Amino acid sequence: MTGELKVLTDAIRKASEIVLNGDRSAKDKSTVIGMYDVVTGSDILAEQSIIKDITAAFPEDTIISEETNPDKELSERCWTIDPIGGTMNYSRGIPFFGIQGCFMENGEAKASAIYLPVFDEMFTADENGAYLNGERIHTCEPRPLKQCLVSTGDFSRRSQEFRDAQAAIFHDCYSDIARFKVFGASSVDYTYLAAGRIDVHVRFLNKIWDFKPGMHIAEKAGAVYDHGLADEHGILVMCSSQEVLEEAVGTLVPKFISIFRRA
Repeated sequence: MTGELKVLTDAIRKASEIVLNGDRSAKDKSTVIGMYDVVTGSDILAEQSIIKDITAAFPEDTIISEETNPDKELSERCWTIDPIGGTMNYSRGIPFFGIQGCFMENGEAKASAIYLPVFDEMFTADENGAYLNGERIHTCEPRPLKQCLVSTGDFSRRSQEFRDAQAAIFHDCYSDIARFKVFGASSVDYTYLAAGRIDVHVRFLNKIWDFKPGMHIAEKAGAVYDHGLADEHGILVMCSSQEVLEEAVGTLVPKFISIFRRA
């Protein structure tokens, strides 16, 4: 384990005590990042705790964090922090939420951690691979797309047209897969893909603290994704294997692109 990963996992475990024992009441966050998002007292305190611990170890590094430093620029040595990925779940007593962070050098992820505290599951990744509580993990074996579990993000609040497009994905693609799953937290989506619990994850790439740690862990566990679709359309289709990705690209991706061109 690298020095950065050790600092990150220790900081996250420490912050998890704040999260598990802290204030879950939702407070309006509309003035921060838009309507219908919430922040809890625990979000702020956990983020402050993680930032303090990272800064103590690496005082010159840049930290980009959801609640207090969302607009900082990437630097040569940079960290992303999301104190509670899945805050809405957390605020309502739903156990699917996680604390996550990533260390990057020149924009490339080098060490990542996502902790699902209710389940005591610490997912990590470094140059050597992906791990769950210290044990190496890998994505599941390839299976036909019709047998795949596919997770997707929550329905967007950004516009009615966008919500209609998301609903169309469910309607148009449901017959191509086994089942859609909506966990309501990217921290769960990526780690479940990495651990072989689901086969495909589909979402719209948003803020770097949302996707960087999870994508790193999933990739180190063997997951692959369509770079062109992500770069051109901001849509992530991440799969357990190249075989599943190729079928998804041939079956699902054309529908996604068509749907969002209509939105």
